[in-house]
Amino acid sequence: MPVTMRTFENLWVDYQPERTGMADFWNKRAPSFNGHVRREASREHRRLLVGHIARKAQLDPSGAVLDIGCGPGSHALELASLAGSVEGFDIAPKMVELAKENAARDGCANAHFQVLDWSHADLDDQGWRKKFQLVLASRTPAVNDRAALEKMIAASCGYCCMISQVDTRHSVRDHLKTLVDWDAHKERISRSFYCAFNLLWLMGHYPEVEYMDRAWESDSSLEEAELMYLRYFESMGPLSPQQKENLTRTLVKISRDGRVHESVQTKVAIMFWAV
Repeated sequence: MPVTMRTFENLWVDYQPERTGMADFWNKRAPSFNGHVRREASREHRRLLVGHIARKAQLDPSGAVLDIGCGPGSHALELASLAGSVEGFDIAPKMVELAKENAARDGCANAHFQVLDWSHADLDDQGWRKKFQLVLASRTPAVNDRAALEKMIAASCGYCCMISQVDTRHSVRDHLKTLVDWDAHKERISRSFYCAFNLLWLMGHYPEVEYMDRAWESDSSLEEAELMYLRYFESMGPLSPQQKENLTRTLVKISRDGRVHESVQTKVAIMFWAV
């Protein structure tokens, strides 16, 4: 089959994880996620990453930045010290609430946050068309098809950057895969990063890709672990009642004092292109 833009556009749609309930999912995870990204080790990694991206985007104190799917504002607040203004948004109200609290705590008066679904965002209503020196989408499902990617490009007057985990080893999640009908091939090609790169190349943007390795330890309540892992596996296809029961039972078995500990090793891909 000839490789065309339609090939990758269809592939992206065919393997798009279910987004129903995404805001509710991230509202529930927001407090613990915020706690993780506010740790000093996580912040130091982010400072180095954001500094690198800012240099590539030739960002200066007069430049504006848009952070798509900003979460609790972790990247946006690092960028606020390097740019004139930062706009961030997320589909989950609790994430935006935490981003505003973090901005106030860090003294970032030039960072602004709102609740917004990127698929419904109107660039002209927001005044965002060709406004931003840098448009960033870091580990977010918001850029989930060709239209979302094109809107990202339309908001930029300079550069765009997409960050994603492309190869990850989870001590708990990898063990849980043995309990479901796991399709490793589907997992790999469902990644937005793969489809976005090919679409950008065919659109004539010729994106650059860099990789960096990272490792961390995570700790979550049994309730959150069940929410997180069931959501992950269901994004790749429906689970039977028996599979859900097996997953829950295994999490209870490996938990200690109601907590689930996991070691993570990942390869982070940073895709960068000029508009």
